[in-house]
Amino acid sequence: MNTKSRVHEVHPVEQESVNATLPYTTAEKRTLALGGLGWTFESYDSFLLSLLLPVLGLVFGISKTELGVFISTTAGGQIIGGILFGLVADKIGRVKSAVICIAIYSTFSGLLAFTHDTETFAVLRFCGALGMGGMWTSGAALIAETWRPERRARGGALMQMGLPVGAILAIALTALVTAMTGGLENGGWRYLFMIGALPVFIMMAIAFITPESPVWLARRQQRAASRTQTAGTGKTNLKGLLLAFTFIFFIQYLFWGVFTWTPTYLREVKHLDFLHSLKFVLALQTGAIAGFLVFSLLADKWGRRPMFLLYLLIGAVAVALYLITTQPLILMAAIFMAGFGVNGIFAGSGPFLAEIIGDTQSRGFLMGLAYNGGRLGGFIAPLLIGFVASMGGFTAGLATTVVAFIAAMCVVWLAPETKGVKLQ
Repeated sequence: MNTKSRVHEVHPVEQESVNATLPYTTAEKRTLALGGLGWTFESYDSFLLSLLLPVLGLVFGISKTELGVFISTTAGGQIIGGILFGLVADKIGRVKSAVICIAIYSTFSGLLAFTHDTETFAVLRFCGALGMGGMWTSGAALIAETWRPERRARGGALMQMGLPVGAILAIALTALVTAMTGGLENGGWRYLFMIGALPVFIMMAIAFITPESPVWLARRQQRAASRTQTAGTGKTNLKGLLLAFTFIFFIQYLFWGVFTWTPTYLREVKHLDFLHSLKFVLALQTGAIAGFLVFSLLADKWGRRPMFLLYLLIGAVAVALYLITTQPLILMAAIFMAGFGVNGIFAGSGPFLAEIIGDTQSRGFLMGLAYNGGRLGGFIAPLLIGFVASMGGFTAGLATTVVAFIAAMCVVWLAPETKGVKLQ
């Protein structure tokens, strides 16, 4: 009797392994399509501006300082939109919120094609950035709440892979439009923003067949049954929220610190002009894709903390290589490693934030607050590194990232392992 019963017992670890290898459900596939493609097109829109800054400077006849306004308005809109649409996603659902965000950034991207002055461009860019910031919040919450706990990190990593894919898409279309129009300065840049309006038409069909988060639906039913605003809201995990915020703050500092100033550092200090070429950008984005893929394969087996620590170590080694070598092949390897580690670490941000914040009716808002509030690190990094570089040289400026690497590792070390956590 006992022997028979034991035959059918499944050890929790074995059960986890079995669940992780089961075929992907329809809900998992469709939520990934919505979240992943929505993030890809957002990345296209965001990265496109970086590619077009020199062209816009010529078209509008403005200085680099004035061009910086476009970057600042984008960053500000993303922060506000990410937090705002976290509230919206908690109120009306993850899928509807994602569709609204896609419609916003697509519409305002298309309108940029018809601008003729910098003031209108900046206002439209800010409005579009509201949708950009909100897309991550809605999509990350949707996938975290829909995918099985045993492979939630894989779903989050595959969604985040839209970041480098969108950047490569922007590079490819920019090259294509340049070749077809004979130069972006003659109006070709407008076609690229028109292309940015297409996602809303593509994503409407996908959103129509994408199921809502089962966790959000269950909580809505609880609210309706209780007939009160406070019942079932859960407790806010302040420690988890603080850890999530500080983790995102430091990895955003690393991302924007490394990739804002490294090309200039390598050109002016190492005298390697080729690093501004397509070769540099593609090596970086290829490394990022590799980082996302590896994270998606291993994070659900090894756990979040070991993967984060590994990626931070790889990123730190990459920055060290920047500082000590002038060999082109080693520098290219360092660029790839930076993409792998510093970009790739974002693969786990969505599932980790959902898991460490815990069960609450306000998960979307709190994820948006942690992720987009943490973007302040990305805002501070270029300014601080630039200031230190002006006082003590670029090497001293980039050396500030060492502090950020160590701080991020400390946060990960203090955080609990959230592998396999069930969300309600």
